[in-house]
Amino acid sequence: MENKKSLLIIFTLIISAHLLLFANLDLEEKVVVAQNKPAVNISKINLKNVVIKKPEPKVEPVVEPIVEKIIEKPLPETKSKNIVKQEKKKEKKIKEVKKVEKKVLKEVEKTQEVKVEQKAEPQVQELASKEVLKQKDTIDPSQIEALENEYLSKLRYLIEKNKIYPQSAKRLNQMGKVHVCFVISKDGQIKDVKVVKDSNYKRLNEAALEILAKINRFEPIPEKLNKNSWEITVPIVYQITRS
Repeated sequence: MENKKSLLIIFTLIISAHLLLFANLDLEEKVVVAQNKPAVNISKINLKNVVIKKPEPKVEPVVEPIVEKIIEKPLPETKSKNIVKQEKKKEKKIKEVKKVEKKVLKEVEKTQEVKVEQKAEPQVQELASKEVLKQKDTIDPSQIEALENEYLSKLRYLIEKNKIYPQSAKRLNQMGKVHVCFVISKDGQIKDVKVVKDSNYKRLNEAALEILAKINRFEPIPEKLNKNSWEITVPIVYQITRS
């Protein structure tokens, strides 16, 4: 038993010795590696003494634009608008002058022909002028009738416009037709007014005469009718219309 204990102690001692050797070898390797590494110098910097410089602006190179040279071609010679207008005006003036000259020549030829005719046949020309005057004086009967109807229709319209129905005759239900005759002078004055055919009611007859007295003057008689005075008879109707 004692031999076994002694063997165990020896075995443990051998193992522990080996472990110590291995540990020493590791330490020596670490020390060698540490010695081989260069020492790092760490320097402290004071920020107070540091001056921060502003970055200078970058100057970009100026690129000059490429200008293409334009070669101007000589324009064809043309007349200005003003010169063209002046030439046109001159042409128009020349044409107008030529027209005037032609007209003058024609008029001169006509006057010469008229002079020759007057010398050759003066009596014939006098007769022709008299016939022209007669034709002017004489008017177609249909035209005379139309002028008379137009004049009379205007006169009737004026009478109807100035007609007033007497209130007393209306109340008494008096109705009738009054034929009034009067004369119109050449200048249009109305005179010699009288009742040719009465209406059997005095108030209506008086009202008809009052209308023409109120008008007193009308348009002058047209000269084409060749009348110095004109006697006219107009019927004036008084009638009550019931709705």
